[in-house]
Amino acid sequence: MFNIHYHNKNERKAGFRQVKSIKIFFTKQFHIEYAAWRKVQHLYDAEHSKIVLRDLFSKDPDRFAKFSRSYNSTDASLLIDFSKNLITQPILDSLLDLAREADVEHHRDRMFAGEHINTSEDRAVLHVALRQLDQPNQITEPGVDEVASVLHHMRTFSDAVRSGEWKGYTGKPITAIVNIGIGGSDLGPVMVTEALKPYAKRDLKAHFVSNVDGTHIAEVLRECDPETTLFIIASKTFTTQETITNAESAREWFLKTAGDKAHVAKHFIALSTNTKAVTAFGIDKANMFQFWDWVGGRYSLWSAIGLSIALVIGYDNFEQLLKGAQSMDKHFKETPLRDNLPVLMAVIGIWYNNFYGAQTLALLPYDQYLHKFADYFQQVSLFNFYLLFSVIYIYI
Repeated sequence: MFNIHYHNKNERKAGFRQVKSIKIFFTKQFHIEYAAWRKVQHLYDAEHSKIVLRDLFSKDPDRFAKFSRSYNSTDASLLIDFSKNLITQPILDSLLDLAREADVEHHRDRMFAGEHINTSEDRAVLHVALRQLDQPNQITEPGVDEVASVLHHMRTFSDAVRSGEWKGYTGKPITAIVNIGIGGSDLGPVMVTEALKPYAKRDLKAHFVSNVDGTHIAEVLRECDPETTLFIIASKTFTTQETITNAESAREWFLKTAGDKAHVAKHFIALSTNTKAVTAFGIDKANMFQFWDWVGGRYSLWSAIGLSIALVIGYDNFEQLLKGAQSMDKHFKETPLRDNLPVLMAVIGIWYNNFYGAQTLALLPYDQYLHKFADYFQQVSLFNFYLLFSVIYIYI
């Protein structure tokens, strides 16, 4: 669960938002009057006090059929039921008109084309390129043509570890992996490995360390054997303070038993682009897995950051995860807005947030395997709450 707290009117106009006591300041401000926005506001003012969910169902026995969508493909199957939301057909139609007027489809297509829609950093936003497994890639952004080779490297390495071919410095197979990272380098992998635990290799224990407080890694290391533990250091620059502090603690712990620094190469790998820093740490350059600056941390589990996932559930299952995401990418790209699941969920979110002024979104996964999903989704929402209208700023 996360909270969006709105400050006073002057701060709202200045562009401040607060998410769990973290203030985000939008440096670009836009004030564009959309006709559809005014229409939605009029509908809210006229109707919201009269909308009672029980009445909506009693008046329309077909409400579920009208306000739900099914998505089926060879790789995924989903049912989205939004009939229990405080909306009517005119409200939904007007929200979709707002998305059209804001030119959401055009900006979506720009993202898929590799245009630099991340204007603050002048970068492409191409997590979708990480999962174009069976499609010719037309994107010319540097690094996109390297995705396939990185995935192949992940397959080769994960297969070697899981089969026992990859051994530690004493010749014993790996029985534990410790992923050291923060933010997306931690939240995504830990969420997926928990969600897909039924597919896990049960004699390969996965640990995740993110807190710079030394007690976190100390407690994890109590459960590990230096002879059979593999450390994954996830840091694009290999300079992230929290990650490198924990990595150095892990190396110190390892060398107390292993002694020879040359043994580090068999027990530490890097998800990074900083070859100099990685090799100086003692990691073999051949055990570096690359990813690119057009991969946002919150979406990085689809990249080499997902190596811990591949190790736990096996690369074939990791590839199925990629295919499921690719299938939804295709749906998002090609489906008309009225049936587009991500767009429908987004505009309903705008209805509650911007018109009802709702401050809380509750994520309630009933499946225990999804107990880390809310933590992961909180990070996604922190950065992307206004992604649908990222090219505009509407004062509220």
